[in-house]
Amino acid sequence: MPNTVTATGIVWAIFGHRFALEGDGTRRLADLGPKATTEEMPTVGDTVTVEGAITPCEIKVSRLTLADGTVRTLARPDEKNRKGDPDTALRLVRDAGYRVEGPPLRKPRHFEIRGIRDGVTFEIHVHDDGIIRKEKRLAA
Repeated sequence: MPNTVTATGIVWAIFGHRFALEGDGTRRLADLGPKATTEEMPTVGDTVTVEGAITPCEIKVSRLTLADGTVRTLARPDEKNRKGDPDTALRLVRDAGYRVEGPPLRKPRHFEIRGIRDGVTFEIHVHDDGIIRKEKRLAA
């Protein structure tokens, strides 16, 4: 089980769904997750409190409290459910018209699957969210 942390500070920069927080003499990166909405994001200069799992690089925020007391609870997928299913990945590749060659290769956030379509070999990346994000043609 990951360690959790609570940190309070001022937002000094925003990077997509992450923001930099400065407080208690430290700077930390807080990650709201790629599905964070604009309404969930604080703005530069806001004082916020974040709670979540700490990683070597950032805080994976599960609870965000704004200066006005508004609390936002963010659903974070657990690690077990985050990992994609190899059978689903294979089905997606077949449904896209490929003949699968060999087993799926697990990467941190996706499966790499070798497939052939119209006589051409491809490396297909099926991400854990169930979407084919890359179809790379391989040299013959």
